[in-house]
Amino acid sequence: MKFNYKITDAGWATCELESSSQQFSFEASCISDALKEFLEAIVRLNPDIDREFYEDETECSWHQEPGLIEWEFNLSDIKSAEENLFVTVKQYEDDSRRHRPFIDVKFSCNYDKFVSSIVTSLESLITEFGLVGYSEMWDGADFPIAYYLKLKQYTINKSVFPTVTETTDDSLKTTTGLDYELNLIAKKLNI
Repeated sequence: MKFNYKITDAGWATCELESSSQQFSFEASCISDALKEFLEAIVRLNPDIDREFYEDETECSWHQEPGLIEWEFNLSDIKSAEENLFVTVKQYEDDSRRHRPFIDVKFSCNYDKFVSSIVTSLESLITEFGLVGYSEMWDGADFPIAYYLKLKQYTINKSVFPTVTETTDDSLKTTTGLDYELNLIAKKLNI
């Protein structure tokens, strides 16, 4: 499964999905923080990334002015090398959902491969626009750097992102820092 998210104009993005047998393309507008909500849904599926807010099923919505896209994700057996992520995408004419969706797509893929493709796309996006440029192009919304770093950490190391933890004496201990994060951003993917 290939995932490609690109900004096509100020406040507009296109998401292209390609599997061995199907191709899809969906637009999003800056009415919602589409990329952030999408990445949050992907992160919350994986207990190796987000132990606190982990869920078996997640969803998010993208607004299109006036259309709406609803994404539904269901993950089974995170450790499987087979197709373990089941995705449903519904596209509506407007955001009222009064009518049947005019696109109702279902596909499955391997979660790890999908996440790798997402990380690759995110790297292209920040290489092209940078963090400030992304914000300028997406109506002031910040690039979802924390979700990007969590997904990249998982892609490279198959582990949870090292974070701040509480010690036995109630102080906070940092197990990451800016140097760690900058090194992770600079690290090349070997996919």
